Amino acid sequence: MPMQIWRAIYPMGIHFGISQIVAYAGLYFLVLRNGGNKDAYYGQVMMLTGLTGLLALIPTLFFYKKDLAARKYGGILKEKRTRKLGFWESILLFFMGGALAQYINMIVNILLMGSDASMKYQNTVERMTGGKTLLSMILWIGIVAPLAEEAIFRWLVFLRFRDNLRLITAAILSGVMFGIYHGNLVQGIYASILGTVFALLLEWSGSLWGSVLLHMGANIWSLISGTAAAYIMENEERIMVWGMLALGLLILTVFGMRYFYKKYTGRNRIREI
Repeated sequence: MPMQIWRAIYPMGIHFGISQIVAYAGLYFLVLRNGGNKDAYYGQVMMLTGLTGLLALIPTLFFYKKDLAARKYGGILKEKRTRKLGFWESILLFFMGGALAQYINMIVNILLMGSDASMKYQNTVERMTGGKTLLSMILWIGIVAPLAEEAIFRWLVFLRFRDNLRLITAAILSGVMFGIYHGNLVQGIYASILGTVFALLLEWSGSLWGSVLLHMGANIWSLISGTAAAYIMENEERIMVWGMLALGLLILTVFGMRYFYKKYTGRNRIREI
């Protein structure tokens, strides 16, 4: 079992190693170029994060293809290919990701309200996002980063755990690994919960793109929700709209969880990924 656990988590080390090399190379270049000004690094950190993800995808997809062949050969997978998501299922998953981000963020904020960890995290986020255009943040954080992280933590880490463990155990372990990778308490708690749910819905949906769409929805919602909330809170009528939107997202999430779970049980919990 220790060997199986190591085999499941070492792709995280590959991703971490690539990210550190890219980040420190970028830090050295930008600080050197700007006369020791570390703010230059924060000005480009999102692009560096995106480049890290693109580089990490190369070994990730190679390992995933090997895993897929082994699962088919070993009889773990009965189906020849993963199920394709319908258009409305894709839309549902995307908005579910936004809803999950909203409510899990609320839980984490309540748990860590006023703590040093929370304030340090907010300060870091402000430095990273300051002066960035929304489109550039959506590109790097809303699209590229989710694709790379899902390939690592769900397509490799979770599915390797899933080959040897019960679904819920594999989902929780991969979620915790995802939280640890983020390297701070605020995102650690947030990403652990979110990663666990993403893993479950990946299995239930039967499609690799299930968790990618969830992650994209979560990150894009996190990028735009602060601005949207500030605008809505300017008057009482808009506050009611915000409340209705939040309730609608909650209902959507409950419906989506039930929908994909029924799909999963309807095929007798047979793995498709």
